[in-house]
Amino acid sequence: MLVQHAAETEYILHGLYAHLGGVERPYTDAAHESVTYFIKKAKTRLTARSEGRIPAQDRDALLRDLELCKTRFEERNRYIHSCWVYDDEVYGWRTVKGTKGLNRPEIGLLSSKGVWELAGEFARLRDKLIAWDAHFFGEPGDPELGVPPASTKRL
Repeated sequence: MLVQHAAETEYILHGLYAHLGGVERPYTDAAHESVTYFIKKAKTRLTARSEGRIPAQDRDALLRDLELCKTRFEERNRYIHSCWVYDDEVYGWRTVKGTKGLNRPEIGLLSSKGVWELAGEFARLRDKLIAWDAHFFGEPGDPELGVPPASTKRL
C-alpha cells in the first residue's frame, strides 16, 4: 500500500512539474531523476511563475505541500530501500540502508504501524496534489453533477 500510494503521488508530482514548466507531457523532462529532484525543480518553477496564474497565498501553501512530499519520500526510502530484521527485544524492525555521500549506512528502528501511517499520508498528499493540479491547470468539473475537477495531463 505504501509503494502504491507513493507511486500515485509521484505520478501527480510529475504532472504538476510538467504544468509548471509548460512541458507537454509528464516524464519527458529527464525522467530518470529521483522524485526529490522533481520536487526541488517544481518548487523552483513555482517560485518563478507570475502571481497572475497562482496567487501568493496559494503558492506558499503549495510550496509547503511540496516540501512535505519531499520529507515523506525520504521517509518512504527508509522503508523500501532498507534491509529489515525484526528485533524481539524492542518489538520493532531494525533497518540498514546505504546513504549517498556518507561512508557508513543509515541504521534505524521502524514500526509496522509506521508503514500504514505513511501510506495514509501519501494518499492524503496525492489527493491534495490532484486538487492543486486540477484547480490551477485542469478542468473545473461540475459540482452540481458531482463531477470533481480533473487534471488534464496524460501519459
